[in-house]
Amino acid sequence: MLLMVAILWGSSYIFAKLIIEAGMHSGLINACRGTMCVVAGYLIFYKKINRMNWTDVKLGLLMGIINFLGYYLQTDALRYTTPAKNAFLTTLYIAVAPLMLWLFWHEKPQRKAYFAIVLAIIGMAILTNVVHSGLRFQYGDLLTLISTIFWALQLINFGKFAPRVSSPWVVIFMIGLCQGVCGWITTLLFERDTLGQVHWAQALIPLAILAIGVTFLAQGMQITAQAYTDATSAGLILMLESFFASVMSVILGYDPLTHRLLVGGLILLLANAIMQVDLRRLPIFSKHHQV
Repeated sequence: MLLMVAILWGSSYIFAKLIIEAGMHSGLINACRGTMCVVAGYLIFYKKINRMNWTDVKLGLLMGIINFLGYYLQTDALRYTTPAKNAFLTTLYIAVAPLMLWLFWHEKPQRKAYFAIVLAIIGMAILTNVVHSGLRFQYGDLLTLISTIFWALQLINFGKFAPRVSSPWVVIFMIGLCQGVCGWITTLLFERDTLGQVHWAQALIPLAILAIGVTFLAQGMQITAQAYTDATSAGLILMLESFFASVMSVILGYDPLTHRLLVGGLILLLANAIMQVDLRRLPIFSKHHQV
């Protein structure tokens, strides 16, 4: 399920590109996709949503605000840094999440997780070509690094607290509600002058796909799936979104197929394989292995 989520997230970059080309800014994108998510969620799961309790509301609001802040900071950072550095620095949440789990919940990651995390970051560095494009620190990079704290918190919250709510779709409804409300407030305060530049007919279809397919469906699947795995393993799988985004971009003709896509993608897949496989069961690592 998490692999499907990574594929859906990866494809979302194409739809987000189309929406931005239609003249929408970050606040308005959040406002519209949050509103669509709320409407779709209520139409399909209105019985469960009508029965939500105070715990559902509290946890849903917490995760909704975390999600909005992470997405808004990450998107706004693109005004001050390159997409490659933005993508690379965002993936550092995979290292932030285990650190936060250790500091605040006293949960130590598996020993192999350290190696897998380093390997995954190297894979992302190759995939995004940040070494060649330069690592000079900019204001946008600071915003991106702050956003990683919220993405790490979302990963942890989805695994630890989402199973306590009556239904994962209640959480998605609340996330959509927070995105919508915060997005409209941001739009009215900071983006009012840009509303006349939006080509609504051009933006509507990719926006609906982004709202229903990514905000609604993918996050519902993520919450459900994270009940069966740990945060580090989930984060490594979700890091594949950048790989799938590149693959989708190549298929649709936006980017050429490059060696760094192949090498970086293979390293990311290897890092995931290390986390998913019990190495102690492999003959080469077994104490009882005989030549």
